Amino acid sequence: MTSFKELGLSGSTLDALESKGFTAPTPIQALTIPKLLSGDRDIVGQAQTGTGKTAAFGLPVIEAAREGARRVQSLILAPTRELAIQVAEEIDSLKGGKRIRVLPVYGGQAIHMQLKALRRGVDVVVGTPGRIMDHLERGSLKIDELSYFILDEADEMCNMGFVDDVRAILASANEDRRTLMFSATMAREVMAIAKEFMGDFDVVTVKPETSDAPLTRQIFHEMADSDRFEALCRVIDARPDFYGLVFVRTRADADQVASRLTQRGYPAEPIHGDLNQAQREKILNGFRNRKATILVATDVAARGIDVPDLTHVVNFALPQDPQTFVHRTGRTGRAGKQGVAITLIGPGEFRKLMYISKSAGIEIAKEPLPRIEDVIHSKKRKVMNELSDILEADGHSAYLAMAGELLVDRPAEQVVAALLRNAFGEELVESGYRRIDAVGPAGRGRADLVCALGRTHGMNPKRFVDFIATAARIKPWAIQHVRVQGERTTFTVPAAEADKVVNAVNSREGAAVVSRDQSRRKPPARKYPPKGARPGGKPAYKTRFKPKQGR
Repeated sequence: MTSFKELGLSGSTLDALESKGFTAPTPIQALTIPKLLSGDRDIVGQAQTGTGKTAAFGLPVIEAAREGARRVQSLILAPTRELAIQVAEEIDSLKGGKRIRVLPVYGGQAIHMQLKALRRGVDVVVGTPGRIMDHLERGSLKIDELSYFILDEADEMCNMGFVDDVRAILASANEDRRTLMFSATMAREVMAIAKEFMGDFDVVTVKPETSDAPLTRQIFHEMADSDRFEALCRVIDARPDFYGLVFVRTRADADQVASRLTQRGYPAEPIHGDLNQAQREKILNGFRNRKATILVATDVAARGIDVPDLTHVVNFALPQDPQTFVHRTGRTGRAGKQGVAITLIGPGEFRKLMYISKSAGIEIAKEPLPRIEDVIHSKKRKVMNELSDILEADGHSAYLAMAGELLVDRPAEQVVAALLRNAFGEELVESGYRRIDAVGPAGRGRADLVCALGRTHGMNPKRFVDFIATAARIKPWAIQHVRVQGERTTFTVPAAEADKVVNAVNSREGAAVVSRDQSRRKPPARKYPPKGARPGGKPAYKTRFKPKQGR
């Protein structure tokens, strides 16, 4: 199959697909849709996240729905609230001009709104097991006239302990419905449900694209947690053609990281479950059209995003399990194109990454972060190419008169340099970048220092940073974790700069003002009495503090 038209879809559905920019079906869609439109057998579909499963069952659901029926014709179960919202929005966007109502039903949303919508009449319900059970017990949801009963992410449903709820919901549905199950794996529990509640069924399997491992290069960078965002910027800067997904843990993280990237001038957008359908579609269309080249996403919100020519996937935060790691990194290196999967970890995350790597069967190489020199070289090359394109296209004629005035009594090199400085600021010079400390096996790239000046000496964080930076002649951004107290201030500097800071400040002040912070070192292990010592005997160590006396 090479087009949606060949799958047997109606004209209105084809128009809706065209308006969304979908031109050709994915393998799971090409295998599943004809079976659902022309046959009568149940289906168990196996395909990885991001392969277009929602449209594979959503389009037949839309085709089978009758307008004005005012009853639930299809029920779709999803394991999480975010996925239920996403599936409902995707189906709603695919219905085109067909007058059918799609309702997401999940916990955490006011139930009276769902009750009102169900009384008004709904054609397709997408919900989580717990809230669906609630509506069935209330009698507000009737599923005895279903055309389709669909389990999405069935393996996740089993992993999350929803098997009994799924069985109870299936038992409440009419027997003549068609049952579809979609899963990333053919887990034993999934097949048990299929054999128990499905009639004659076909198994449709699409091989995971992650089997094409050589196309995706896996690397990781290790840095202090305080440098994680700076490391992300360095990764993006090193590749002028960066076009990829940045994975974070929560919706708040997605908003924060995308906002910080935007403030730095990167074309980034967040995508997560709090976005409505219009916002989601606008962001995805902008991403596909390269108006935004960085999408900061949560795992659930990224499901259904299928862009074949991503250059990078970045794990800004480690996922919780190996399967999620495979799903994330498998989104690049597709369609015969090379891709890079980069994972950023803090000092305490190395073991977890190695566990994920071993469990997923993926080799991950540690590499140093791109150097500032490499980033600047890459950016300069991009600028040179863009300027060459402008010169060849002759798109600069409107500025020739102004250029002539600037060159009257100034050297051409000086004028061009000034223009570049005006256009790029500190972007093409080393002083505009923060140094990121290398993290060694001990997991420490910074030194803890203490200064005998605090609030009583007129210090606040800004004054303190200026004081140390001026005295030691180091960059202000190298001074971090500043905590100003009454009589002292603790702070950190790069380990390689520690002695320089201590010596420079003390020499300038003529006294031992700054020293290494011994209080942050690991305390020595306690010495306990030898075995066999009599109860109540004196311990082999002395207590530092005397016990409080009674009043």
